[in-house]
Amino acid sequence: MSQKFNLANFFGMEEENNQPTKSDSQSDQKRKDNIVLMSREDTPAPKSRVIVFEPVNYSDADMIATKLMDGYAVIIKLGKLDVKSSARMVDFLNGTIFAIHGSINRLDTNIFICAPNNFQVTK
Repeated sequence: MSQKFNLANFFGMEEENNQPTKSDSQSDQKRKDNIVLMSREDTPAPKSRVIVFEPVNYSDADMIATKLMDGYAVIIKLGKLDVKSSARMVDFLNGTIFAIHGSINRLDTNIFICAPNNFQVTK
């Protein structure tokens, strides 16, 4: 009754062998080499950063989109842009946000926050 229960033996997938062999230790090493750690405890998590932009023309949208794709959250103050340029910029950034699976939220009348998917913005 002191025999260990082996699930693989129960389903007939492998024969019971209590003596470890050299090939067993090599296959164990191969299995360990196939393991990929999802997060490492010895490396610190990357710092989350928020950048504030106050664009003066529509051409600044490219720089904002680049920061979003680099993983930064961006607060955009559209107070210095005319209404048409503001609408174009928000449309362009919506496309960028969609591509990186992020989010965009209005904070105030002319202020938006765009965040990549590793940020969580709640109201």
